[in-house]
Amino acid sequence: MTIDTPTSTFAGLPVQQYSADIPTPADPGAFAWKIATDWNRGDDGFVDDLVSLAGQPWAGQISTLVFGCWTEASDPLPTDKVVPLLAAFPAVRHLFVGDMTFEECEISWIDWGDLGAVLAAFPDLETLQLRGGSSTTISEPVPLATPVLPRLRSLTVESGGLQQTYLEPLLAIDAPALTDLEIWLGVDNYGAIIDLDPLTDLLAGTLFPAMTTLGLRNSELADRIPAALAQAPVLQRITVLDLSNGTLTDTGADTLAGADLGAVRTLILDHHFVSDEALSRLRAAHPHVEISADDRQEPEEHGGEVYLYTAVSE
Repeated sequence: MTIDTPTSTFAGLPVQQYSADIPTPADPGAFAWKIATDWNRGDDGFVDDLVSLAGQPWAGQISTLVFGCWTEASDPLPTDKVVPLLAAFPAVRHLFVGDMTFEECEISWIDWGDLGAVLAAFPDLETLQLRGGSSTTISEPVPLATPVLPRLRSLTVESGGLQQTYLEPLLAIDAPALTDLEIWLGVDNYGAIIDLDPLTDLLAGTLFPAMTTLGLRNSELADRIPAALAQAPVLQRITVLDLSNGTLTDTGADTLAGADLGAVRTLILDHHFVSDEALSRLRAAHPHVEISADDRQEPEEHGGEVYLYTAVSE
């Protein structure tokens, strides 16, 4: 699976790409405003459009921003030009950085640049969605200072291989109001963690005291996550657990079957490699849990080796 469709709605609002000739909207706050360039407009298109939007008399009414393709694939977000413009958007509460399809930039090439400077400009964010964070094959990651986002309720990080350099400060966000956390861990080949040690505090329940939904998705460690969760205190307060889009097999499913799932009432395993028999055992072990296990995959064999794939990597 690749990401081949631009986001059409974000934070409950329809996405409207901005251009300098767009008519003045009757209600600027009724849209998620997207800034994006393309091959024809070149590198300057993104900044030019953001300059234009920031100059609109209604910019202060915008609650939701989406940053799409900002330059050539793999070049970092030009934060030196972007950040000074963000003061024009004091009402922004919802931000998506990296809304690109694979034709614009593969997910593992999206480079956020100085993401910390962007987040510092929006201290009242309630929704944050990021796509990228796995550009080790392109450039060195820019250090991310731990954000302070006291009103943040939802954090989604989509990655083909989320680098520990980004994972750790994102997990350390000062976000006491966070209820929904979704992280695509990805694969080692694109910079993902190779063990679950960086998740220790998260699984111990010491982070995000308001969290009720946890997604550890798109991971090649999918069979190891259930074992780490089996005695994890965090399960005593989350009601939704999403392990979808990874490489879960019967091994992980049977571990879940034998685990105390605590407060979990919804378990999402879509895109998996689990047999019908193992799914039956899992459902029998947890009859009170609604289990979604659509999109079963078949392992691929090449040269005598068996390969399992996450839904999104490159």
